[in-house]
Amino acid sequence: MLLAIAAMALASPARCEDGLNIDKSFGSVSGWDVGFSKSVGGCLAAATYRDRTTVWFGFAGDKPSAYIAFTNPRWASVEVDGQYDMQLVMGRTRWNGQFFGFERSNEKGVFSANLKTEFMVELAESGGVAVFLNRNRIAALSLDGSRRALEAVLSCQKAFMTAQTDSRRDGPTETKPKRNAKSSGTGFYVSGNGHIVTNNHVIAECSAINVMPPGGTAVSATLVAKDKTNDLAILKTSSTPAAVPGLRNQMRLGEAVYVFGFPLTGILSTSGNFTAGAITATTGTEDDTRLAQISAPVQPGNSGGPLLDKYGNVIGVIVSKLNALNVAAATKDIPQNVNFAIKSSIAANFLDSSGVVANGAVSTRELPPEAIADLAKSFTVQVLCN
Repeated sequence: MLLAIAAMALASPARCEDGLNIDKSFGSVSGWDVGFSKSVGGCLAAATYRDRTTVWFGFAGDKPSAYIAFTNPRWASVEVDGQYDMQLVMGRTRWNGQFFGFERSNEKGVFSANLKTEFMVELAESGGVAVFLNRNRIAALSLDGSRRALEAVLSCQKAFMTAQTDSRRDGPTETKPKRNAKSSGTGFYVSGNGHIVTNNHVIAECSAINVMPPGGTAVSATLVAKDKTNDLAILKTSSTPAAVPGLRNQMRLGEAVYVFGFPLTGILSTSGNFTAGAITATTGTEDDTRLAQISAPVQPGNSGGPLLDKYGNVIGVIVSKLNALNVAAATKDIPQNVNFAIKSSIAANFLDSSGVVANGAVSTRELPPEAIADLAKSFTVQVLCN
């Protein structure tokens, strides 16, 4: 469990009231304000909810460690520098940690530092968090969009650290992170002419799009068509792929499936990640026939990637995972491994209506998982949004 590796701060953080401010904003990412804090010396994201609670997370220090904070102008009873044993409930994960009280502007809050990056990833992946103090719930917050916000913060922090390194090497210069915080997803070739399918939400906020194969060089891509309703987009590059997968339109309940993509940019392998699972339902939420439910693990950055069968054919496009906390609040039970893919038949219709010919041949020769992974690497790309 990630709980065991989330190391807590042993002393109260210095001057949180000055540090928790976005001094240089890089804009909004899925409802989260992302920017840079001069006082903390790192990048952070913040979102305020209807109950006036603000969630803050980011990185601080020369050797940056992660922190999280919750503030609310109604929390008058919080004592500055007071120590609080709090519990964060994220799905089935219950994390106990020590927080410190602080004050900023007209509100008070609690703050915990020296967290492992892996803990922040699990928090963002959970889709929501319930905050308990002395067994009393003080906040229950959806974390919709936090995955993309965390990716943006990580990209910002990487740029900041690079600028610091360049400054120390080249002499005194003004340290500035790049303004264009990146987000990323996955896509896959569907034609030998360089056409790529991905999710619309991956490229919806892009001013420029690049795609990069595993271990390769990024090339520019142009948007050919998008389908907001079905969350699909077609890109075009000048590259010729090493392989083009067949699009198989049928799927069977229980059949083995595989996912290849580029999740959690800046944390996991840049050469791509391969996971396995099964078709657990042939429809999505509320019997949505456009979707299939799968048990193969997916993470932020997998969006738009291929869902593969045991022959190496594409049978779906990865699109989402269920918000476990919202479901738990409604049903009093917590779903596990509930992820979704858009069926390849929907993608094929979109390609056809857009005048793009998917020219991969459907295979009927069963392959071992390691061969499927190698094949997926030959036609899957990371989609980089600037």
